[in-house]
Amino acid sequence: MESDRKISYAAQFHTSLKAIIRGVEDIRIPTSLDWPAAKLSLADNDGRWKFSAVLVAIVARNEPSILLTRRSSGLSEYSSHVSFPGGRPEESDGNVGMTALREAFEEIRLEPGAVQLVGCLPIHKTRKRNHAVFPVVGIVTDKAAWEASPAEVAEIFEIPFTTLLNPELPRQYTDGERTGSWYWADQEHDIWGVTAVILKSLAGLAHPSISGADLRQDRTHRTILR
Repeated sequence: MESDRKISYAAQFHTSLKAIIRGVEDIRIPTSLDWPAAKLSLADNDGRWKFSAVLVAIVARNEPSILLTRRSSGLSEYSSHVSFPGGRPEESDGNVGMTALREAFEEIRLEPGAVQLVGCLPIHKTRKRNHAVFPVVGIVTDKAAWEASPAEVAEIFEIPFTTLLNPELPRQYTDGERTGSWYWADQEHDIWGVTAVILKSLAGLAHPSISGADLRQDRTHRTILR
């Protein structure tokens, strides 16, 4: 019985992973998108937006997981926040995928060759700091290694697909400074804000009930935090 249950879970995770990959591909935002074109894809790009790319790394285990980091407390922005590895483009970055891979290597020493890029989720915009983020989705082999760069990352951890695909966990704050922001409930780490919304968008590709009506995507492929 136990072995049958494990096989059933493995099949479910495999189906969910395939649905996510298919969903990302169907969005048709390639990781090869160069930064000038990427910035033009934002209809209201009036110069106030700070563009970046993050790597949404799915680790291909029997139960897949998502790599996340807790940022160093010494950083000037989003210190100690849970995030995906990523950051602003550099002149040497030819496209959004290269930025995500370079930043992941700098922050967690994840070798670019260990990542198979799939595509991008729509642009996610932060509510207060005018960040426009390209979530670059990649599949990471379970043989890959990573290590935190202490200047930027305090901790690296994984969340399993059982968490990602649980529709009860994405919630919105109803009071306090975070009112209206999304978060993932019942977690050891404080996953909220744009990181929570990116996870919610990813999960919604495999589990439509998670995506909900609160993330509105328009023709410019952007996701707006409500």
